[in-house]
Amino acid sequence: MPPHIPLQGPESDDVLVLQRSESSESALPAEPESPKQAASLSRQRQYTVEEIARHNKKDDAWLIYNNQVLDVSKWVAHHPGGEQTILRFAGMDATDELRAFHDDWVLDKKLPHLVIGTVVDAPAPSQLVQDFRELGEHFDKLGYFHVSPWFYVQKVMFVMSLFACVLWLVLKEESVAAHMLGAVVLGIFWQQFAFVGHDCGHMSARTHARDHIDVKNLGALVTFFNGISVAWWKATHNVHHAVPNTVDCDPDIAHLPVFALHKKMFDSLFNKYHGRVMEFDWAARNIFVPFQHFWYYPIMAFARWNLYIQSVLFLSHSNDGHKGRNMLDLMALLGFFCWMPTLALQLPSWVEVVAFVLLSHAVAGLLNVQITLSHFSQPIFDSPDKEGVAKYGGDFFSRNVISSLDVACPTYLDWFHGGLQFQTLHHCYPRIGRQHLRKTEPLIASLCKKHSLPYSSKSFWDCNVEIVKTLKSAALDARKWSPLIYESMCAQG
Repeated sequence: MPPHIPLQGPESDDVLVLQRSESSESALPAEPESPKQAASLSRQRQYTVEEIARHNKKDDAWLIYNNQVLDVSKWVAHHPGGEQTILRFAGMDATDELRAFHDDWVLDKKLPHLVIGTVVDAPAPSQLVQDFRELGEHFDKLGYFHVSPWFYVQKVMFVMSLFACVLWLVLKEESVAAHMLGAVVLGIFWQQFAFVGHDCGHMSARTHARDHIDVKNLGALVTFFNGISVAWWKATHNVHHAVPNTVDCDPDIAHLPVFALHKKMFDSLFNKYHGRVMEFDWAARNIFVPFQHFWYYPIMAFARWNLYIQSVLFLSHSNDGHKGRNMLDLMALLGFFCWMPTLALQLPSWVEVVAFVLLSHAVAGLLNVQITLSHFSQPIFDSPDKEGVAKYGGDFFSRNVISSLDVACPTYLDWFHGGLQFQTLHHCYPRIGRQHLRKTEPLIASLCKKHSLPYSSKSFWDCNVEIVKTLKSAALDARKWSPLIYESMCAQG
């Protein structure tokens, strides 16, 4: 009889039972398939965790995966998900991070030629990690990493019907009200199309395990309609998923001089993703951060313009493992900047043109609110370089649970949130198909309860209240901060 894992229900003492499958022993290296392979494995060198930890640079990067040592130094620049995701775990065990973003068959095919040895003193995974791995295997067995083709046929039909509605309201109607309604619908179109692109980027829109999603060409299509580079998004978003809310590593919380979520950010930290110091400068100290709880919603209404800038900068100056798709993405971005102004200029007056552009972008800012709601009010993890601090806030599952906030909403609003309302589940298992998120949420909630992890879920209104409170708290701290106080805290002797 295989063992089982009891999971306490989120609101009761009911027990949910998951059968432990034979595949749950996947934390161990696979058995050799032939005497030749066995001999090859026996000749591999054994390394200690301490030895592996020294190989943590871009030109000398090792990873641990399933107790095997991988030398990824020559491959890291070609990683489709961006080199930064790999470099954050150089010298570390990245088993759960790798499995979160890839199917087992992909890892089994791509990684063996990178293996240079085995780990001789690898610590056993905690019970928490074992249970979360088991839950992932349970989801895989149920087919939750794949979706019905009809699910996305419906989504795409809905999204493109929104775009057709925009064209009708702008080109066929003559009233100002119809044109402004077109701006609102265009903002919703951008939001909804971004959800589809998000799912495809996470490989969670597949109909079966070996279904190939052409991220390069599909991403260019999303860029063409949305105006935001999918190559840039993948480079930043994968790092965010791997090290969420880490003060100097997560690009999704690095918004100085505009926002500082915690007083740790007042120290002008060097940001590892951006490769530069995020200055807590005069503008941050005097204009933005002390009043950021007032600035939040106005800035969200204009945040899309910053995404255009970030896309252009990325495609102009960075590759980060995306050399093959940058040119295609750039052409798609140029296409967006052709059709969008052309559409707006069909309106009869400059006042309407400006109002149409500003209103559509403000409505699309809802997506920026939805994204930031999920993490801004959650705990911020210290720099992994700080002595005595757990790397990135602990193991992969713990850090993603602690740093995520779910939005409790009725089923009829699932379309509005696009799956982002189940942020905890999505962060722990990013390849789960959107159509399965609601029915799997109780399982992760119960597993968090079993291990006393702070699973958080609040209404959309309460999530907004929480983020304003967080910003206000940091704003009040910023008003008390001064360079002289900071320098005295850092003084030696």
